[in-house]
Amino acid sequence: MATSLIIALVIILIMIFTGVAMPFAFLAGCMGYAITSGASTGSWIQTSFKAINSYSIIAMPMFMIAGTMIERSGIAGTLIKAAQKLVGKFKGGMAMTIPIVACFFGALSGSGTATCTTLSSMMAPDLEKQGYERGYLAALIAACAPLGYMIPPNVNAIIFNSVASDSSVAELFMATIIPGLIWAAAYIIIIRFGYSKYYHPEKAVVTKEELLSEQESSEEAAKKTKKSFWTNLIAAIGMPVIVMGGIYGGIFTSTEAGAIGCLYALVIGAFLFRKFTLKSAFHEFCNTGISIGSLMILFPMTYIFSRILVMEQVPSMLTNLILSVSTNKYVILLMIDIILFIAGFFVDCSVLQLVFVPLLLPLCKTIGVSATQLAVIMFVCIGVGTITPPMAMNIFLTAKILKLDTKSVIAPIWPFVFLIGIPMILLVTYVPAFSTFLPNLLLH
Repeated sequence: MATSLIIALVIILIMIFTGVAMPFAFLAGCMGYAITSGASTGSWIQTSFKAINSYSIIAMPMFMIAGTMIERSGIAGTLIKAAQKLVGKFKGGMAMTIPIVACFFGALSGSGTATCTTLSSMMAPDLEKQGYERGYLAALIAACAPLGYMIPPNVNAIIFNSVASDSSVAELFMATIIPGLIWAAAYIIIIRFGYSKYYHPEKAVVTKEELLSEQESSEEAAKKTKKSFWTNLIAAIGMPVIVMGGIYGGIFTSTEAGAIGCLYALVIGAFLFRKFTLKSAFHEFCNTGISIGSLMILFPMTYIFSRILVMEQVPSMLTNLILSVSTNKYVILLMIDIILFIAGFFVDCSVLQLVFVPLLLPLCKTIGVSATQLAVIMFVCIGVGTITPPMAMNIFLTAKILKLDTKSVIAPIWPFVFLIGIPMILLVTYVPAFSTFLPNLLLH
């Protein structure tokens, strides 16, 4: 059986690294295990059904649709203007808008990839015109993308909850707020002291003052513009306020909150920002359907593989193996950090949760680490892994969008990894209060 499991793992890894889609890679690995071990596949249908028969999973497409509509509706542009007004006049202030907008947008979309894509297309061109190096902007946007994992509501919390039955979506949403804000604040500090190396105002096409200036020729038009901006900003921040307020006020569940958020984004996009028609809204629904469809195919395949791991008693073997190395809780947590950090180089957080949560949760319970703290550790470790060269998905994404060589993005990103990312991992790992304080205060 052990040989069959190794064969399955090898098949999965080879297929992933050769570019085969994740669902087919996991299915091939499971089939390889069944063929070489002679195990029955009779329970696979039941396992697949169980994987997607979850009430909390219904929230995923709703939040994904809301995030897409927010990106298209013009809300993102309003958030960028708000961030520029907030810190734009400080030294390095225009670069500081990137982590601030990442927090705002993370609260609206809940997706690191969406945050990365939106900031690359909407912010980088304007900042480059002011004299910032494009490679630095790409590195900064890539570094800020994991904030989409941290600022609730986020899709990864819903996925974690679907795997770890003793967790709560509301608790997971609350647990990531303090670490996410600390992470963003640390980025702002490091930008303030390091931006000058990559900022060349003499090459600017447009000055910071010109970009910040929104004054119109007539006083009446200026008042109208100002009034419109504040109206749009209130509408933009209204979604997380309504969603999170409704969840923690006991008005609706997290799944119902997804539907409310989707409806809210559709209404303000269509009637306030006037960026949606019935045709364009239908198009966004179709695109989100394609995205969620790929996850719905992936879930059953990874669940089958996770069931195989459980049947082979891999979680208990992993627990015994790590405990044989050390019984010290802090050493074990460090090993978990390293495993998740390295895994984040190669695979997205949503996939890794489906595989690693069943493996690591029994070990964490053994050493007294709650499922909520494990979730935050996982989000941060994998998030930092996605920005760490040489295999950093966010770097590849920003480089592709901004038409850059990957090498030009790697040098500026190291300070964000070593001075902020690694300390953040250690912070959420060894100071659990950062993750558990708000849930304990407000939910228990």
